[in-house]
Amino acid sequence: MSIDVLSTEESIISNLMRNPELLGKFRLKPEMFTDEKLRVFIEYVLEQGKVDVNQIYFKSRDDNEFISTDRLGRLYNSDGTDKAFFMDDQLNLLQEYVLSQAREKLTEYQSMPSKENFNYLVEELEKLKGMTIKKADATDSFLAEVVENILSDEPKQFIKTGIASIDNKIIGFEPGQLNVLGARPSLGKTSLALTMMWNIAQRGYPTTFFSLETGGNNIVERLVATITNIPLSKIKQGNGLNDDEVSSVMSAIDQIKKCNSLKIEDQAQMTPQDVREVASQKTDKPHVIFIDYLTLMQSDVPQRDRRLEVEKISRDLKIIAKETDCIIIALSQLSRGVESRSDKRPMMSDLREAGGIEQDANMIFFLYRDDYYDQDQQDNITGKSEIEFIISKNKDGETGVAHLDFYKKTQRFYG
Repeated sequence: MSIDVLSTEESIISNLMRNPELLGKFRLKPEMFTDEKLRVFIEYVLEQGKVDVNQIYFKSRDDNEFISTDRLGRLYNSDGTDKAFFMDDQLNLLQEYVLSQAREKLTEYQSMPSKENFNYLVEELEKLKGMTIKKADATDSFLAEVVENILSDEPKQFIKTGIASIDNKIIGFEPGQLNVLGARPSLGKTSLALTMMWNIAQRGYPTTFFSLETGGNNIVERLVATITNIPLSKIKQGNGLNDDEVSSVMSAIDQIKKCNSLKIEDQAQMTPQDVREVASQKTDKPHVIFIDYLTLMQSDVPQRDRRLEVEKISRDLKIIAKETDCIIIALSQLSRGVESRSDKRPMMSDLREAGGIEQDANMIFFLYRDDYYDQDQQDNITGKSEIEFIISKNKDGETGVAHLDFYKKTQRFYG
C-alpha cells in the first residue's frame, strides 16, 4: 500500500501538538521522518520529554533551523487529524521506512555484489523485518494479572489514606486512578488532603502536593500544625509559642525535611504537562499526586469555553494516571448551587464544570459538616467539627459515608 508520506508525517505531528498525551504512545525514531523540519521537531520533543505547545512556539520563533511558526499553526489547526488514527499513521510510516531502507540496501548490494555483501544484505533485511509497532490485544495479560492476584499468597496492595473510617470504605487507592475531593471553600478539603499526603509519604510512597491556591509556606505551616497538634494560629504568629511548642515545631520541620518521599510545589499556573513530568519520574513505588485545586489548572491547549477546557484537563489527568500508574487526587471547589438547597450535602452536579470530572474520576468524594452552615453548632473551645466524608462515586467498590472528626484549630482529622 502506497501512502502520502508527507501527509502522514504531518498528521502525526499535528496529533502530538493537539493531544500532547499521545507522546506516551509515540514509537517511531526521528530518522524515520523524511521531512527534515519534521524530523528536527521530533528530535526536539523527544529530547524535552514532553510536547509543550508554548515552548515549541518560542523555539520556532527563535530558531531559524526549526519548523516555522506559520507551518506550526497550520498543523495545529488542521481539520484532517484524528487521534484515533495516531497508531495507524505510525504503523504506515514505519512500513514505508522499512520498504525504503530495503530498497536502499538492495541497491547497495547490486552495485557491489559479493558473498560478503550478500550476507550483510540478509542481516540488514532481517533487522528491518523485526521492526514493528504492536497494537496487541492486552486481554490475556489482564486475565493473567487477575488470576495472579487471586492465587497469590500476598494480598493485593492498596495505598491507604491512614484514616481508618475512610480506608474501611474504599480499601485504599490503586495505581492508575484519578480521584476527586470536592467541598465548599474553607470546609476542610486542603487539610484532609494534607493529612492523607503526610500519612502516605511516611510509608515511603513518593508524594507530591501541587498547591495552586495557597503558598508553600502556608502549606508547611498547616502540616506542622497537624503533626504537632499545636493551633495553626500560634504557629503563624511564631512569637507566641512556649519552649516545648518551639521544640515540637522544630522537630516537625525536621521530620518533613527528612521525608525524602514528600515534595510540595506551589505554582500559580499549572497544566497537565507539569503533572506528567512529575508522574513520569522513575520510582520504586506508585507516585501519589495531590492537586489543590483542579479548576485553577490551565489546559496545555487553551480553549475559549472554560467548561470544555476543564473537561480536557480532567481527561488529560486521567490519561496521565493510567499511562504512568500514578494516583492523582484532585481537589475541586463546588458551585454555589449547593447553598440554595435545604439539604446542602453535595452532589456530583455541584462540581464546577462537572461533566468531564464526573465521567473521568474513579472515585468522587465530598465533605459536609453542619456547623459550616450553622454557627450555633460550632465548638469554639476545642474547634472540633463532625464531618461527613461522602463517597458519591466508586467505580470498584461501595459508596456511602465515613464519619470524621476535624479539629480546625490544629488541622487534624480523626476517623
